Amino acid sequence: MDTKELFEKSVLVMKQLFRKEEISDAIKRAYERGEGANHELLERERTAVNELVRLIADKHSSQNPLEGIPEMRKDALILRYFRNRDMFLKTFPDGIENVAGDLVSIWAALMISPLDEITS
Repeated sequence: MDTKELFEKSVLVMKQLFRKEEISDAIKRAYERGEGANHELLERERTAVNELVRLIADKHSSQNPLEGIPEMRKDALILRYFRNRDMFLKTFPDGIENVAGDLVSIWAALMISPLDEITS
């Protein structure tokens, strides 16, 4: 699957999870926080975001996985999406062969990189 197709699929999942305004607002808050504070947010929310990604990817979850989640955690989820998407593009500019699975599984694989599994 080429990079463009992988990203199109991941964008579809993000659109299912968030309204356009929510993503725009999260990006605005990220600019206001600055790079250092965004990095700290990603580090502080690392484990919770991993758990949230796994919950979203869990087919048995019937409730809205973002219901009741603090705004900062949602911001961290959105920040991680953009960071990992950029990291993936640099690492695999031509995409990856033999990628199969549903949209959410592909998104989840993009969302949890080996870097995200490291515990502080």
